[in-house]
Amino acid sequence: MKQLAIIFLTLILCVPTFAQKNKVVTIEINDKVKIDMVLIEPDTFIRKNYYGDTICHYCHICPVVAKNAYNGHDSIVLSPYYIAKFEVTRKLYSSVMHTDPSYFKQNPSNPYGGYKTTENCPVETVSWYDAQRFIDTLNKLTGQHFRLPTEAEWEYAGWGEHPELKYSGSDNANQVAWTWTASEGFTHDVGSKRPNGYGLYDISGNVSEWCSDWFASDYYVPDTLYNNPTGPAAGRLKVVKGGSWGNDDRFLEIKTRVGYDPNKKSNGIGFRLAMDAEEIKQ
Repeated sequence: MKQLAIIFLTLILCVPTFAQKNKVVTIEINDKVKIDMVLIEPDTFIRKNYYGDTICHYCHICPVVAKNAYNGHDSIVLSPYYIAKFEVTRKLYSSVMHTDPSYFKQNPSNPYGGYKTTENCPVETVSWYDAQRFIDTLNKLTGQHFRLPTEAEWEYAGWGEHPELKYSGSDNANQVAWTWTASEGFTHDVGSKRPNGYGLYDISGNVSEWCSDWFASDYYVPDTLYNNPTGPAAGRLKVVKGGSWGNDDRFLEIKTRVGYDPNKKSNGIGFRLAMDAEEIKQ
């Protein structure tokens, strides 16, 4: 009976949802919290290089170039990896860390009625180092090897097999993303907009997402082949991708690169989990 149950679970995990045909592995944290990890098996990734879509915060090191200043292509080879279907939620974060740092907590005593958010909203107001502490604790708890995605992994997954689209899953931001014009000024439950072609939700919008890479405006050079790039060896800023509830549409475009101080926290920044394909324990 136990063997039959394992086979049945495997079949469930492989059932496609929406347009998704990628394998999904579900890792249970407890009886109420789980993490759905989607397998990404990339080909060589031909990436357009746009200097003009680099945006820095708390620094002035980036060149000023006209918006959409196209500068050629670079090529990226990635090994297979898993990436989480959803952003890390407040429920998941608090289950692991026993605290919820989010700015957008439900607050009934607020004279304005509090924010219309739930524990299924993405966690935010976490620094890059907070995300690392969460991942270290989660790995000890589960025996897995979770990590943040690299910028290249995040971007490849974000296109969802459709690099011609501006946003993750559509050219219409409101179909796939909680943006400044639609969010009413706060985060929303993950998975409440349309997914992209890989079945990933909220890649664009809701909260921006920390990547593992240090940020450099000139790291990607046109006409260059990269093999599993991880960014510069050191830096002042970390890469943030995807845009948030508080951003206009340009920040939500998959190609946009943002640098942010890893010590700082914002109610528009959270994160998503990733893992090397060969390291996942099923």
